[in-house]
Amino acid sequence: MLCLVGIGLYPGQLTLEALSALRECEKIYLENYTSSYSQGSIDKLKELTGKEVATLARRQVEEELTPVIEEARTKKIALAVFGSPLNATTHVQILLDAKKMGVQTKAIAGISIFEYVAFTGLDRYKFGRTTTIVFHGENYEPESFYDTIAQNKKAGLHTLCLLDIQAENEKMMDVRHAISLLEMIEEKREESAISESICIGIAGAGSDGSQIKAGTLEQLKKFNFSIYPQSLIVCGKINEKEGEALRALSDLQ
Repeated sequence: MLCLVGIGLYPGQLTLEALSALRECEKIYLENYTSSYSQGSIDKLKELTGKEVATLARRQVEEELTPVIEEARTKKIALAVFGSPLNATTHVQILLDAKKMGVQTKAIAGISIFEYVAFTGLDRYKFGRTTTIVFHGENYEPESFYDTIAQNKKAGLHTLCLLDIQAENEKMMDVRHAISLLEMIEEKREESAISESICIGIAGAGSDGSQIKAGTLEQLKKFNFSIYPQSLIVCGKINEKEGEALRALSDLQ
Protein backbone atom coordinates (compact mmCIF):
# COMPACT_ATOMS: atom_id res chain seq x y z
CA MET A 1 0.00 0.00 0.00
CA LEU A 2 1.14 3.54 -0.79
CA CYS A 3 0.16 6.04 1.92
CA LEU A 4 0.31 9.77 1.21
CA VAL A 5 0.66 11.28 4.66
CA GLY A 6 0.30 14.97 5.53
CA ILE A 7 2.85 15.84 8.23
CA GLY A 8 1.73 19.41 8.99
CA LEU A 9 3.80 22.58 9.05
CA TYR A 10 6.11 21.48 11.88
CA PRO A 11 6.65 18.19 13.77
CA GLY A 12 4.26 19.14 16.59
CA GLN A 13 1.38 19.20 14.09
CA LEU A 14 1.72 15.54 13.19
CA THR A 15 -1.72 14.06 13.90
CA LEU A 16 -2.18 10.80 15.79
CA GLU A 17 -3.51 9.20 12.61
CA ALA A 18 -0.50 10.34 10.59
CA LEU A 19 1.98 9.27 13.26
CA SER A 20 0.39 5.83 13.52
CA ALA A 21 0.47 5.37 9.74
CA LEU A 22 4.14 6.41 9.49
CA ARG A 23 5.14 4.05 12.28
CA GLU A 24 3.32 1.17 10.58
CA CYS A 25 5.01 1.74 7.22
CA GLU A 26 8.14 -0.22 6.35
CA LYS A 27 9.73 2.75 4.62
CA ILE A 28 9.15 6.53 4.63
CA TYR A 29 9.93 8.82 1.71
CA LEU A 30 9.65 12.61 2.05
CA GLU A 31 8.65 14.91 -0.81
CA ASN A 32 10.48 18.13 0.06
CA TYR A 33 10.19 20.41 -2.97
CA THR A 34 6.65 21.81 -2.60
CA SER A 35 7.17 23.12 0.94
CA SER A 36 9.19 22.75 4.14
CA TYR A 37 8.77 22.85 7.90
CA SER A 38 8.28 26.33 9.39
CA GLN A 39 9.80 25.08 12.65
CA GLY A 40 11.70 21.97 13.66
CA SER A 41 13.57 19.49 11.49
CA ILE A 42 13.35 16.16 9.71
CA ASP A 43 15.46 14.71 12.53
CA LYS A 44 12.49 15.29 14.84
CA LEU A 45 10.24 13.44 12.39
CA LYS A 46 12.70 10.54 12.43
CA GLU A 47 12.68 10.58 16.23
CA LEU A 48 8.87 10.56 16.44
CA THR A 49 8.45 7.74 13.94
CA GLY A 50 11.51 5.73 14.92
CA LYS A 51 12.38 5.35 11.25
CA GLU A 52 14.78 6.72 8.68
CA VAL A 53 13.32 9.18 6.17
CA ALA A 54 14.55 9.17 2.56
CA THR A 55 14.22 12.55 0.84
CA LEU A 56 12.97 12.71 -2.75
CA ALA A 57 13.85 15.58 -5.08
CA ARG A 58 11.41 17.11 -7.55
CA ARG A 59 12.48 14.99 -10.51
CA GLN A 60 12.23 11.80 -8.47
CA VAL A 61 8.65 12.63 -7.49
CA GLU A 62 7.41 13.89 -10.84
CA GLU A 63 9.26 11.58 -13.23
CA GLU A 64 10.88 8.68 -11.39
CA LEU A 65 8.39 7.52 -8.75
CA THR A 66 7.43 4.26 -10.46
CA PRO A 67 9.97 2.18 -8.44
CA VAL A 68 8.49 3.56 -5.20
CA ILE A 69 4.96 2.68 -6.33
CA GLU A 70 6.14 -0.80 -7.34
CA GLU A 71 7.70 -1.19 -3.91
CA ALA A 72 4.29 -0.38 -2.39
CA ARG A 73 2.80 -3.36 -4.20
CA THR A 74 4.20 -5.72 -1.57
CA LYS A 75 5.11 -3.36 1.29
CA LYS A 76 3.46 -0.53 3.18
CA ILE A 77 5.25 2.58 1.93
CA ALA A 78 4.67 6.17 3.08
CA LEU A 79 5.17 9.30 1.02
CA ALA A 80 5.26 12.10 3.59
CA VAL A 81 4.12 15.53 2.41
CA PHE A 82 4.50 18.85 4.23
CA GLY A 83 1.11 20.30 5.08
CA SER A 84 -1.62 18.12 3.62
CA PRO A 85 -1.52 15.81 0.58
CA LEU A 86 -3.70 16.28 -2.51
CA ASN A 87 -3.58 20.09 -2.33
CA ALA A 88 -1.00 19.80 -5.12
CA THR A 89 -1.89 18.21 -8.46
CA THR A 90 1.40 16.29 -8.32
CA HIS A 91 0.13 14.29 -5.35
CA VAL A 92 -3.22 13.60 -7.02
CA GLN A 93 -1.34 12.27 -10.05
CA ILE A 94 0.67 9.94 -7.82
CA LEU A 95 -2.54 8.38 -6.51
CA LEU A 96 -3.90 8.05 -10.04
CA ASP A 97 -0.69 6.40 -11.25
CA ALA A 98 -0.72 3.97 -8.32
CA LYS A 99 -4.34 3.00 -8.95
CA LYS A 100 -3.60 2.40 -12.65
CA MET A 101 -0.78 0.09 -11.56
CA GLY A 102 -3.15 -1.79 -9.27
CA VAL A 103 -1.47 -0.62 -6.06
CA GLN A 104 -3.61 0.14 -3.01
CA THR A 105 -3.51 3.74 -1.81
CA LYS A 106 -4.52 5.82 1.17
CA ALA A 107 -4.32 9.56 1.87
CA ILE A 108 -4.13 11.05 5.36
CA ALA A 109 -4.88 14.74 5.79
CA GLY A 110 -2.59 17.14 7.62
CA ILE A 111 -2.60 20.77 8.76
CA SER A 112 -1.60 23.12 5.93
CA ILE A 113 -1.34 26.79 5.00
CA PHE A 114 -4.97 26.61 3.88
CA GLU A 115 -6.06 26.36 7.53
CA TYR A 116 -4.02 29.43 8.45
CA VAL A 117 -5.52 31.90 5.98
CA ALA A 118 -8.44 32.35 8.39
CA PHE A 119 -5.96 33.50 11.05
CA THR A 120 -5.53 36.71 9.05
CA GLY A 121 -9.11 37.78 9.68
CA LEU A 122 -10.32 37.19 6.12
CA ASP A 123 -13.42 35.13 5.43
CA ARG A 124 -12.27 31.68 4.25
CA TYR A 125 -15.31 31.42 1.98
CA LYS A 126 -14.31 34.52 0.02
CA PHE A 127 -11.15 33.06 -1.52
CA GLY A 128 -10.88 32.31 -5.22
CA ARG A 129 -8.38 30.06 -6.97
CA THR A 130 -5.02 29.60 -5.28
CA THR A 131 -1.92 30.30 -7.35
CA THR A 132 1.86 29.96 -7.03
CA ILE A 133 4.21 32.85 -7.73
CA VAL A 134 7.30 31.27 -9.28
CA PHE A 135 10.86 32.47 -9.75
CA HIS A 136 11.68 33.86 -13.17
CA GLY A 137 14.73 32.56 -14.95
CA GLU A 138 16.47 32.58 -18.30
CA ASN A 139 13.81 32.23 -21.03
CA TYR A 140 11.24 31.52 -18.33
CA GLU A 141 9.03 34.39 -17.18
CA PRO A 142 5.49 33.06 -16.57
CA GLU A 143 2.72 35.50 -15.69
CA SER A 144 -0.25 33.17 -15.20
CA PHE A 145 -0.26 33.80 -11.45
CA TYR A 146 -0.98 37.47 -12.13
CA ASP A 147 -3.94 36.49 -14.33
CA THR A 148 -5.37 34.34 -11.53
CA ILE A 149 -5.12 37.23 -9.06
CA ALA A 150 -6.74 39.64 -11.53
CA GLN A 151 -9.62 37.22 -12.21
CA ASN A 152 -10.24 36.71 -8.50
CA LYS A 153 -10.09 40.47 -7.89
CA LYS A 154 -12.67 41.07 -10.61
CA ALA A 155 -15.02 38.71 -8.76
CA GLY A 156 -14.27 40.40 -5.42
CA LEU A 157 -12.37 37.35 -4.16
CA HIS A 158 -9.13 37.05 -2.20
CA THR A 159 -6.14 35.14 -3.61
CA LEU A 160 -3.75 32.95 -1.65
CA CYS A 161 -0.39 33.04 -3.41
CA LEU A 162 2.00 30.25 -2.51
CA LEU A 163 5.62 31.27 -3.03
CA ASP A 164 8.07 29.20 -5.04
CA ILE A 165 10.60 26.86 -3.46
CA GLN A 166 13.65 25.53 -5.27
CA ALA A 167 14.78 22.87 -2.83
CA GLU A 168 17.62 21.71 -5.06
CA ASN A 169 19.12 25.22 -4.86
CA GLU A 170 18.08 25.77 -1.23
CA LYS A 171 16.16 28.81 -2.42
CA MET A 172 12.81 30.00 -1.07
CA MET A 173 10.91 33.03 -2.37
CA ASP A 174 10.06 35.72 0.15
CA VAL A 175 7.19 38.21 0.19
CA ARG A 176 9.36 41.08 -1.02
CA HIS A 177 10.51 39.16 -4.10
CA ALA A 178 6.93 38.08 -4.87
CA ILE A 179 5.77 41.70 -4.72
CA SER A 180 8.57 42.79 -7.06
CA LEU A 181 7.46 40.22 -9.66
CA LEU A 182 3.83 41.36 -9.43
CA GLU A 183 4.83 45.01 -9.76
CA MET A 184 7.03 44.24 -12.76
CA ILE A 185 4.19 42.45 -14.56
CA GLU A 186 1.71 45.17 -13.66
CA GLU A 187 3.99 47.92 -14.93
CA LYS A 188 4.57 46.05 -18.19
CA ARG A 189 0.83 45.59 -18.71
CA GLU A 190 -0.04 49.09 -17.48
CA GLU A 191 -2.63 47.64 -15.10
CA SER A 192 -3.43 48.21 -11.42
CA ALA A 193 -5.07 45.05 -10.07
CA ILE A 194 -2.34 44.60 -7.46
CA SER A 195 -1.00 48.06 -6.66
CA GLU A 196 -4.34 49.28 -5.32
CA SER A 197 -4.92 46.18 -3.17
CA ILE A 198 -4.50 45.45 0.50
CA CYS A 199 -2.19 42.45 0.80
CA ILE A 200 -1.16 40.16 3.64
CA GLY A 201 2.21 38.53 4.13
CA ILE A 202 2.42 35.29 6.10
CA ALA A 203 5.77 33.93 7.28
CA GLY A 204 6.42 30.69 9.13
CA ALA A 205 2.75 29.77 9.51
CA GLY A 206 2.19 27.59 12.55
CA SER A 207 5.59 28.25 14.13
CA ASP A 208 6.14 29.98 17.47
CA GLY A 209 7.45 33.07 15.69
CA SER A 210 4.93 33.17 12.84
CA GLN A 211 4.34 36.59 11.28
CA ILE A 212 1.14 37.96 9.74
CA LYS A 213 1.13 41.53 8.43
CA ALA A 214 -1.45 43.34 6.30
CA GLY A 215 -0.92 46.55 4.39
CA THR A 216 -0.24 48.11 1.02
CA LEU A 217 2.51 46.71 -1.18
CA GLU A 218 4.82 49.54 -0.13
CA GLN A 219 4.20 48.79 3.55
CA LEU A 220 4.82 45.07 3.12
CA LYS A 221 8.06 45.66 1.19
CA LYS A 222 9.41 47.50 4.24
CA PHE A 223 8.32 44.84 6.74
CA ASN A 224 10.92 42.30 7.84
CA PHE A 225 9.43 38.86 7.14
CA SER A 226 12.19 36.73 8.63
CA ILE A 227 10.81 33.17 8.76
CA TYR A 228 10.12 30.66 6.00
CA PRO A 229 8.19 29.42 4.13
CA GLN A 230 6.27 32.57 3.20
CA SER A 231 2.97 33.25 1.44
CA LEU A 232 1.15 36.31 0.13
CA ILE A 233 -2.56 37.04 0.08
CA VAL A 234 -3.93 39.64 -2.33
CA CYS A 235 -7.25 40.82 -0.96
CA GLY A 236 -10.37 41.22 -3.02
CA LYS A 237 -13.38 43.12 -1.67
CA ILE A 238 -13.06 43.50 2.11
CA ASN A 239 -16.29 43.76 4.08
CA GLU A 240 -16.71 45.62 7.38
CA LYS A 241 -16.22 42.55 9.58
CA GLU A 242 -13.09 41.51 7.67
CA GLY A 243 -11.69 45.02 7.99
CA GLU A 244 -12.17 44.93 11.75
CA ALA A 245 -10.58 41.47 11.95
CA LEU A 246 -7.63 42.50 9.75
CA ARG A 247 -6.86 45.39 12.09
CA ALA A 248 -7.01 43.09 15.12
CA LEU A 249 -5.28 39.99 13.71
CA SER A 250 -3.07 41.20 10.85
CA ASP A 251 -1.99 44.61 12.15
CA LEU A 252 -3.70 46.53 9.34
CA GLN A 253 -3.07 50.23 9.96
